[in-house]
Amino acid sequence: MKTVGLALRARQAVIGQDEVFKSIQGRKARLVIVATDAGANGAKKYRDKCAFYQVPFVVVSDRERLGNACGRPYTVVVSVVDEGFAKMLTSLAWEIYGGEAFGETSSL
Repeated sequence: MKTVGLALRARQAVIGQDEVFKSIQGRKARLVIVATDAGANGAKKYRDKCAFYQVPFVVVSDRERLGNACGRPYTVVVSVVDEGFAKMLTSLAWEIYGGEAFGETSSL
């Protein structure tokens, strides 16, 4: 999670609904990270927008922990605009959360 803070300090990530949507629509987003406790409607908006623009989408942690990583009290969504940070965060999310972070569920 500290990598998210590094990306923000390096200005390679943005937070907040409007900025994230701008980065997705402007085709700058390389990865969108959403907190697990984001509202259902909000999470669906991000998921749909990412699917349309073919941006990887990952659900991790909760807004408090994501906010701590970003240096802000509560953060619901982060858009990573650097390919290197995006790859690093994707592999970390896979390592920690497995397929659930990417919307995959285990088969019955």
